[in-house]
Amino acid sequence: MSGFVMETSSESLKFELMPYSISAKKELPKVGVKGDVGHFGSVNVERCPLYRPLENGMETARLSGPAFPETVFRGKRRSGQPSLFKAELTLDGRHAELRFNARALRKESRALRITYEDRKYVYFSEEWGSVNVLDREGVRVSIEPGRHVPPTTTFRTGRATGPVDAVDLAIAIVLEEVDTEILTLGGAALSSPFALMQHFSDRAE
Repeated sequence: MSGFVMETSSESLKFELMPYSISAKKELPKVGVKGDVGHFGSVNVERCPLYRPLENGMETARLSGPAFPETVFRGKRRSGQPSLFKAELTLDGRHAELRFNARALRKESRALRITYEDRKYVYFSEEWGSVNVLDREGVRVSIEPGRHVPPTTTFRTGRATGPVDAVDLAIAIVLEEVDTEILTLGGAALSSPFALMQHFSDRAE
């Protein structure tokens, strides 16, 4: 296990993530979420929203923060985000194993299963991503839409229960910038035409 094992107490931890976007003349634009996660401190997830032909249809979301392992999720581009297709997840350079069934109709079967070192996680998304949940034995991290600030900003509210640590939080938070719609029943129903839709989406962008 990596060195990032700072844990909370048995009480729940609440936090808020704010979406952001940055445009600069001499750099690629960046979008993502950022916030303070209790005593774990600041966290930031960033990705580039532009389609870049040299990336071969892949996109990357990168999480960083002083108390967190550097966490990188890379997957096939969908809706401007990395998706669960051809996906890779690393924490401080260590690979996690990812498994899910894109065509399953039961929520339990559609869930994303993540194995990282000696940990086994189950990640699932309620319909249209209203609530995203990461579970391992004794620990749960859930993130859902939070307060709305007009005209367009909707924060995301997170809650962690059990002896959660920086690894748990890093995985749950980086997945907020990943297209996980395929884990919902609606997404599963649309999985068959995904390749064709992806082809035209990428060309359009």
